[in-house]
Amino acid sequence: MTETTVVEGERVALRPVERDDAGLVQRSTTAPEIRIPLGAPKPQNHAQATEFIETTVEEGDNVAFVVEADGEAVGFVMVEIREYGRPELVYWLLPEYHGQGYGTDAVGCLVDYVFRTVDCHGLQAVTFDFNEASRGVLERLGFTNEGRLREAAFVDGAHVDVLRYGLLRREWEANQSG
Repeated sequence: MTETTVVEGERVALRPVERDDAGLVQRSTTAPEIRIPLGAPKPQNHAQATEFIETTVEEGDNVAFVVEADGEAVGFVMVEIREYGRPELVYWLLPEYHGQGYGTDAVGCLVDYVFRTVDCHGLQAVTFDFNEASRGVLERLGFTNEGRLREAAFVDGAHVDVLRYGLLRREWEANQSG
């Protein structure tokens, strides 16, 4: 793990996002294996990715980390803090790290960190019905499917269902102690 590791999981470490990570962030809007499951509306260039880091990560109340495995940046996790309602999770991994447990470890580390540092009653996440990997991460971590918005998003040429998940602090704490 690096000197800047904030949270360490079984297989991953979370560190602060730096402006030098703009290339990693840009990849989330250009690589189809990431962009489509995220529903990213359009590709970003390097300057736009840098602006995202400056405005969303550095200036906001959001909590964001780069996910590292074996010293390599492999993804991104963030909680968007809202003025009302539950904070919302956003996460993705580079395609070559899919299906190896890194996502569950990284999101679990983020959830634990947020519940220890942010005064919130619960968290929420949304995913598309077709994104089985994301649904699996959330369900393994104890999130409950709280609803379906039918054909609510236009992704890669089709209208798709959006699933809303939630996790209360007390549920997380009960899962961690048991």
